[in-house]
Amino acid sequence: MKRFIHLVNKLEEVFIGYALLGIAVIATIQVVLRYTTGIAYDWVDEGSRYMTILITFVGAGICVRYGAHFSMDFLVQYSPNRGKHLLKVLANLVSALTMAVVFYYSWVQIGKLHKFEATTPSFQIPMYIPYLPIGIFTLVISLRFLIQAVKHMDGLVHNKPYETGGGAH
Repeated sequence: MKRFIHLVNKLEEVFIGYALLGIAVIATIQVVLRYTTGIAYDWVDEGSRYMTILITFVGAGICVRYGAHFSMDFLVQYSPNRGKHLLKVLANLVSALTMAVVFYYSWVQIGKLHKFEATTPSFQIPMYIPYLPIGIFTLVISLRFLIQAVKHMDGLVHNKPYETGGGAH
């Protein structure tokens, strides 16, 4: 199982790197073509927008894994060891619940888009497809917050030293 999780983690990071590179290359070609030949492709803007949404949600999951999301940690910083873990458990559980709510409503929206058969302007694909990363990766983010909560619960119960950052899992 650990090998599978490690593989998924690596795939996420590699995907983001290549996706950003792809957007940069395609956008550069688009700009060069627009100013040298007057030709512009609508699909470049639309595709870049959808890839940016995908990158944002994949990247948010990675940030949770590494504990890299910004947070207000004044109370955590000045709390005793167990208090730090308790505050992190609570923060991660609230964050997991929030992402679970977003997960639910994203699937409600995806269902509506599927029902009404809306299509994207340039690609002419069903509009619910660009929304799928929101539905999928909010669940991933929620699960990663739960994993962080469990790690801090273990630290709370066993009085382990508090470490800043989430660490990879």
